Amino acid sequence: MAAETTQPEMIQADARLMQRIAAGDGTAWKDLLDQQLARVVLLVKRMLHDQQEAEDVTQESFLRLWQQAPRWQAQARIATWLYRVAYRLAIDRLRQRQQAHEEPLDEQEESSLPLMPTLDSPLAKLEQAEEQRWLQAALHALPTRQRVALLLVHRLDLSVREAASVLQLSETATASLLARGRAKLRLLLSPFYHSSAGN
Repeated sequence: MAAETTQPEMIQADARLMQRIAAGDGTAWKDLLDQQLARVVLLVKRMLHDQQEAEDVTQESFLRLWQQAPRWQAQARIATWLYRVAYRLAIDRLRQRQQAHEEPLDEQEESSLPLMPTLDSPLAKLEQAEEQRWLQAALHALPTRQRVALLLVHRLDLSVREAASVLQLSETATASLLARGRAKLRLLLSPFYHSSAGN
């Protein structure tokens, strides 16, 4: 059984991929798009709640990555670098909205996590839809960075260290964000689960 790939090995593999991209290897660029495009769109769309803006930010993020290829250094994974750039660009869009509409930043963001697996019975579907409404409302109540930290770690499978790099925080601060976010979600969702248990 092959040993699990380590973080340094993944960083070196990404560096080799970027060398191929810098040399004009179209297959390498396609491989990168296949690996990361949908994930970056997911992150940005969850922040902006707008498909067109999410696509614009994603395109800008990948353009910056392509421009960075000749200068790429094996210090981080491509995914971490991309998420950091996409996060910053999305935050800029949200600030522009805030200034234009004079609305709080968090009210401009989509706050849903991926839907639960679909169930067959109509009653189960109704319960699932109700749970999603509670979940989205609870996530909407979280501060921006707590919400993004949860998405990076629990949906995009980044380590706490990588999420810290995206958010430009220390690992301790990121772990604290995650802990506070999880605790607040549990608190906000407890009425739903208590009411469900009573039915």
